[in-house]
Amino acid sequence: MKKNYITMFLLLNASSIMAGLALQPVVDSALLIGAGLGTIFLFCAIVLVGKREKQTKAQ
Repeated sequence: MKKNYITMFLLLNASSIMAGLALQPVVDSALLIGAGLGTIFLFCAIVLVGKREKQTKAQ
């Protein structure tokens, strides 16, 4: 079974931003932390898309 890490990172991106919004009344900097983690997950997904494109062009 081929694992799709791009989808996983995109879902982690969305869920970290939602968690930051949900925890904002409890923790003051939760939105900033959630958005930061979301950005990191988004960059990971972009890197994996680039690797996949390079592999398909090589074949």
